Amino acid sequence: MLRPMSDTENPCGVWGEATADTHDRAKLAEALVAELDAGLGLLATLPPAATFFGGARIQRDDPFYAAAIRMGELLATRGVPPRTGAGPGIMYAVPEGYRRAASPSTPAGPEAPGEQVGQALTQGFNIKLPFEQEVNPVIDVHLELAHFPTRKLMLYAHSVGLVIFPGGFGTLDELLEVWRLKSAGRLAFPFELFGESFWTPLIDVLRRLCAGGQPMVPPEAFDLVRVSDDPEGIIERIAASGECRAFDEPIDTIGERVAYELMDGLRFLEQLPTAVTVIGGSRLAEDDPTLAAGEAIAERLARAGVPTRAGGPGPISIALARGGHRGRRVLPQQAFGMRREDHRNTYGADRVHLVNDRLTHKVLLTENSRAFLALPGGLGTLDELFSIVCQLQTQTIPHRRVVLFGSAWWRPLLDTLEALMLRGERQTISEGDLALMTLTDDVDEATTLLLEPPEPPAPKKSRGGKG
Repeated sequence: MLRPMSDTENPCGVWGEATADTHDRAKLAEALVAELDAGLGLLATLPPAATFFGGARIQRDDPFYAAAIRMGELLATRGVPPRTGAGPGIMYAVPEGYRRAASPSTPAGPEAPGEQVGQALTQGFNIKLPFEQEVNPVIDVHLELAHFPTRKLMLYAHSVGLVIFPGGFGTLDELLEVWRLKSAGRLAFPFELFGESFWTPLIDVLRRLCAGGQPMVPPEAFDLVRVSDDPEGIIERIAASGECRAFDEPIDTIGERVAYELMDGLRFLEQLPTAVTVIGGSRLAEDDPTLAAGEAIAERLARAGVPTRAGGPGPISIALARGGHRGRRVLPQQAFGMRREDHRNTYGADRVHLVNDRLTHKVLLTENSRAFLALPGGLGTLDELFSIVCQLQTQTIPHRRVVLFGSAWWRPLLDTLEALMLRGERQTISEGDLALMTLTDDVDEATTLLLEPPEPPAPKKSRGGKG
């Protein structure tokens, strides 16, 4: 395994300071590489598992909890172990059902095969939070991780399939990452959403928002999403082969590749000033008024001495650089993107760094960023946004502003999330979680919010994990 850089002369960025208790980016790289080593090393010793995401706040009397127990029981009859985030709610229910059915003293159910298959251990990757989230007692083998990006990788790597139950921002973050990877051809295993009443309204609003003259998400990406209320059918589909088909590279090379990119990217980041990270906008038409607004915001930020950091290529990177140079020509504008071969691989920024791995990309967008501006975008934008919001929600990164620009695009999504997660049958987020994002259509207001130092949120009490 490649080892991280050893120099420690540069000041710490906010990402490493909060999550790894580090004092510089060299130690952040070291902490991330150590987690990759530990997590992938553990996975290499375990059989492929069926992964489950879902809300920590789902209670025992909830029908979704009962369905999760049933899925765990069905997995036990097939000898396919479950893997979860090792917390409460759905993360507890699935391994609970698995262990109940796998116990020699517990007979198989009437719909199960008459003979039990040899059993494997329940698997869990817990997240170390500022507030308490202990590993639940029905997890047989587990690893505690400090960083959400590496933890998500451990949950879906070396998996035969994935089931996503209703939850909050954490579950949405996990769904969007897997969906994005699946649509990019990076994951071969099936993934399914359980709970039609919860997921169908959300998928429908995303389908409407991402359609139009210039689709933010290709229509075929929605063909990848299957929503069901049938535990038996879901388990039959994801556990059909029992073979790991998750990645097109050996599991022991993933860590080396990601480690190299992390070290290289963090070294590059050390040379740059703190910036406002801008995500979204790469698929907008060049005459879209949102791009003009982004350009105006970049100009105002530059006059205050703050550069922008584009999260992708195309018109948004060019617009941000144009506005930033108009505000202060000598201030270098930044961009961190994914390597790609299509015509949209164009950047206007002065400092551009490209990576192959999305884990690295998310770290570089978040580290040493003073605030975040989100413009309308596709799966990549939504994935990056809720990765940031989830870390803010759980206080694994220091509090910073998240400004959503363009109410015509963002308002329907926020209203749907509020209806499902806050006002619906079960509460999987809080009012404070929604307040992490500020929606505006005003360039001056957006600029003011991005420049103002945010007030830190009140200390969060233990609530039984993230949702």
